[in-house]
Amino acid sequence: GNFQEVIRYLLNIATNQRDLKQVLQLVSSKHKEVENNNRLGTATHRQKRSLVYSLKLQQPPISVDDILAGNPLDPNAPRGSLQNPRIVWRQRDLSFGPGLHTVLADTHCRPYSRDFVCDEAAGFYICDIDESAVFLDRLPSEDNPEVLVPTPTLVVLRGVFGAGSPESAVFLAWLKNVVDVAVQERRDVRPDAPGKMVQVGFNAGPRHARVFGLAKSYTKQLDDTTKVEHDNDIIAAATTVWAAAKTWLPTDITHQIDRELEKHSMPRIATRNVEEGTGFVLDLNGVTYSFPDVQRAPPEAYLTVDYSASLHLDPCFVKGACAISVNVDRTSPCGHFPAAGQTSNTPFMPSRPSTRSQSGPITPKVDPATEHPARWPIGGGGNFVEMSLMVVVKQATGTLLAFDPSFRHGTTRLCGGHNHTITIAFSAHIKDAFEYAKNGFHESGAGAGDGNCPEFVQEEQ
Repeated sequence: GNFQEVIRYLLNIATNQRDLKQVLQLVSSKHKEVENNNRLGTATHRQKRSLVYSLKLQQPPISVDDILAGNPLDPNAPRGSLQNPRIVWRQRDLSFGPGLHTVLADTHCRPYSRDFVCDEAAGFYICDIDESAVFLDRLPSEDNPEVLVPTPTLVVLRGVFGAGSPESAVFLAWLKNVVDVAVQERRDVRPDAPGKMVQVGFNAGPRHARVFGLAKSYTKQLDDTTKVEHDNDIIAAATTVWAAAKTWLPTDITHQIDRELEKHSMPRIATRNVEEGTGFVLDLNGVTYSFPDVQRAPPEAYLTVDYSASLHLDPCFVKGACAISVNVDRTSPCGHFPAAGQTSNTPFMPSRPSTRSQSGPITPKVDPATEHPARWPIGGGGNFVEMSLMVVVKQATGTLLAFDPSFRHGTTRLCGGHNHTITIAFSAHIKDAFEYAKNGFHESGAGAGDGNCPEFVQEEQ
């Protein structure tokens, strides 16, 4: 109010001074705009800048060479922390482990099953909940295959988004809510797996049809305004996850992703209700933050709740997918301690009920799927497994992963744990469908319209 009175006074005395009057009118207009934004709950430039800093997204990224040269983000930070991750040299063993679709577990919680137990006794490196690590191997250079260079094969970073701060807690709670709403309203793309997974962005349609378009994911009847709002939330969530990846992951990974996206002219994330373009909007604690000029996340995102995947691999067109655990709840009261002489993947066989005397043959009467909560791992399961590297990543809120999905990986049984995750992937079949569609071709078939994008999908002429 006092500011406006000063402006009016200056305007009165500046009636015959055209330039000064124009300046004062501009200042007054800008002040009214700021006041209006505050009334409407729209974030100012200062508020947006404060949010970026509180989520630790202003940090300039570094490369693997920087870390190896003794120049991590903070050399004085504890080794194994976000700003000074531990370096672990580890080669792949492609022959190690069970076949695809094998269920993975941290312990023998289903003693009559064929679950593959991933623990230290089996040779796995266990990356604990407070350890940030960059796993490296010397692999052929992209520029000169005859030269071996340090290459990141798996990156685990803890405390992303400033985990532990009040601002981080609010933001992670918002991300969790976005995931919860998404899985309640959208189609589960992995209905046969534990938990739920939904896809947002571009897809390749059903398997029997080569199409490219925006995923048709809503199963719940919603009005158009609500769909736009919820789609904007997911675009904002995916883009901030991508911003965290660009900030914290070694540039060896993110630059390669950017090169491949540009090489194939891949679009950025959009939905059927929010068109392609730049920028995103998010509503946080009653304040609307608008970032209109920010480049969005890549085109393919997945949101999961309590999802557990058996051992599998996913062909991709870049050597890295990014996933962040926005909420991990491990309230399991049970702990597991192997019995003397017991080794991993030598099934623990407790006494079995029998229909005959103890001297005769024992006939099992226990379903192989029967789970023993007393043998759950301490803190629950749901941990990420990279099989060929023989690494188990204990999941925790605010954990950012970068891994190559074209190698075998999976998730251990939940065993009382709960998780919410956002993943940005780069599926080869979606890239192939995009390139095929750009050339004006489309293999039609029953249901092929699901996910079609008119700009790209056309019948072959």
